[in-house]
Amino acid sequence: MLNYKAVIFDLDGTILDTLEDIRSAINYVLRCYDMEEASSEDVRRYVGHGFSNALLSAVREKSDREVDMDEFALMLKLLRSRYAANVANYTRPYEGMGKLLKDLSSEGIALGVLTNKDHNAAVDLINTFYADVAFIFVEGKKEGRALKPDKALTLSILSEHGLSPSDAIIVGDSEVDRETAENIGSPSLIVSYGFRTECELEESGIHDSLCSVGKLREKLKQLLFEKRNI
Repeated sequence: MLNYKAVIFDLDGTILDTLEDIRSAINYVLRCYDMEEASSEDVRRYVGHGFSNALLSAVREKSDREVDMDEFALMLKLLRSRYAANVANYTRPYEGMGKLLKDLSSEGIALGVLTNKDHNAAVDLINTFYADVAFIFVEGKKEGRALKPDKALTLSILSEHGLSPSDAIIVGDSEVDRETAENIGSPSLIVSYGFRTECELEESGIHDSLCSVGKLREKLKQLLFEKRNI
């Protein structure tokens, strides 16, 4: 008997390496407004809290002038448009992730994706790279809806798909994912091969991160299939 019914994955930095496509889109906007471009390391720090927050961080770091709300709204619209048209130029699955997902599904584990990436972009990426994986849901940022780690959002999405916090393991690459799991009382696994380094995760209080998809597989096997100590 399975210990948990479902594994809920973050997307960016967890099942897909999307960094360079995000960086390319952000830099396109920065260039359009005569701002300094961001490095990969910069963008890696920006992501995790949605496109709006990522762009705001970039603008604040790469420009010495104030940007008002109307101008920022135009910049954000441009970012979303540019990214939507170039969502998979450099993006790739992490090595071994496709097999892990299909193996979990074949064992009867329900799989979901919960991300702060814009919803349409998330769906496009899953359809591009994981069309053969039977996710029960892919949920991204929608207009007027909260972001992770919001408790109500996470509970609502689980409930919509017949799941409770005790049914699910949350997998991600950042403090946002750990907090998401803590907020609903689910266990979490945090990886350090994504957009946060092991050092950065430790600084945020995460001391048990997993450095590879192989290590993630091992830990999931333990949590899902090994008998619980009761």
